[in-house]
Amino acid sequence: MVRNAFLSISLAAALIPFAQPAAAQNYKGPAKRTVQDYGPFASGPSKGTTAVTAAGAAAAASGKCGNPADKCLFYGGDFLSNPLYPPVIANGLANESTLAAPGTPYGAATWVPFTVPAGEKWEVTGLFTNNLASYGVLDQGTQPTAVAFWSINEGVFSGSAGTVVDSGISPATSTPTGRSAFELTEFTVQVTGLSITLTAGTYWMAVVPICTNTANPYCDGIFFESDVEYINTTPTNAVGPAEPMDASFFDSPAFGLTFNPANGPLGACAGDGCDAFSAGVLGKQKK
Repeated sequence: MVRNAFLSISLAAALIPFAQPAAAQNYKGPAKRTVQDYGPFASGPSKGTTAVTAAGAAAAASGKCGNPADKCLFYGGDFLSNPLYPPVIANGLANESTLAAPGTPYGAATWVPFTVPAGEKWEVTGLFTNNLASYGVLDQGTQPTAVAFWSINEGVFSGSAGTVVDSGISPATSTPTGRSAFELTEFTVQVTGLSITLTAGTYWMAVVPICTNTANPYCDGIFFESDVEYINTTPTNAVGPAEPMDASFFDSPAFGLTFNPANGPLGACAGDGCDAFSAGVLGKQKK
């Protein structure tokens, strides 16, 4: 019973806060990992708005995704903020390396599944995740730099990262999507310039914003990867093969979790949303 109670607190700390995350924004001390210090999960309607931009719809219609948009192989779809409250639907999971959730190569990461269909071969040139964030910057020094950890893995299962196909830390962009919720603004964190060939199969991807300047107050920001909910329809602006449902994982050295399933009563989201996440793969099919 004690172990279960500790696990519940750790998971709640990683979930998106439904109240303004003032504790995280004002945090200046060493890493804090409890629900009280990082931002509590509490059932209730989200604060903020969700907007579908004309640019996003046009990009999806043309087979593009990302921000800035480029040739798209897979996109899980746009974040949707509580369209049917109650029940609570919108949610998100910590996806960052910051003062509040430090770690190497990340403090917390949400791993999103995607499928390369049978008979296809993909040339991946970029990856991105959509994240609800307090500031949206990855680093803010004298000469601002922006970097993100990225990886594509296969064979991921509960408690295991599987096999790394390719990974790295690369320059990244952090661009507003035009959507917001929970008094946070959504940003696309995107890496490009990749060259990865994938054959048919199921893979898991991560793109995690990293703040490297611990002396700067922007490193006390928070990032939560936006979830996607299938509500009697395909998610808005989704591109390519449908994202496998209930197959995402949450890995976090900061919260003491190793590839914990995101969905389900015992999952990282404690049964509230997180069936799928807003992430994508850029590139083209190879002949």
